Amino acid sequence: MSEKPKKFEKKNLLYLVIAGLALVIIILLASWVVISNNSGATTEETGTTAKVSSSASSSSTSKYVEGKDYTVKYSNDGIIDKASVDEALSHVGLNNFDDDIDKNSGNYAKFELYFNKSKNAIVEKLYENGYQNNEPTVIIAYDLSTKKQIEGHIGRLYYDNMPLVYTWTNNTVQ
Repeated sequence: MSEKPKKFEKKNLLYLVIAGLALVIIILLASWVVISNNSGATTEETGTTAKVSSSASSSSTSKYVEGKDYTVKYSNDGIIDKASVDEALSHVGLNNFDDDIDKNSGNYAKFELYFNKSKNAIVEKLYENGYQNNEPTVIIAYDLSTKKQIEGHIGRLYYDNMPLVYTWTNNTVQ
């Protein structure tokens, strides 16, 4: 009257491995977002575009200074509001420029953010130091409607021929 135990199949093991990897990735992303904190940036409106000036650069906690170590350019005038761009940057922790420049943390050379109006999404192209052929290291899309990162592959249709609304450049890269 006892039932035979189910045979463990190879495909079940594959699903288990995939689920485990997904869990590890989610935990790492969540911890990265939690660890990244706001750099104390304040906005200063100058004409048609917004310029960021860091109040932290004058304190002893900031290692890097805007204009010398990195450059920020908002080119979102008439396309999307600055708050939405900043929201997308904060969501993935790209608003702490000290961490983004540090070779032990971000090690980024530049970020480019594009606005996809039809999908109401901001596409973030991240370039690590040493990138080649103008190819980004990571591409992330943030859905402004759901306030969540878009899962899955972000193809060229998300950002080709879309307006560039933000650029951050690491000036310390040789």
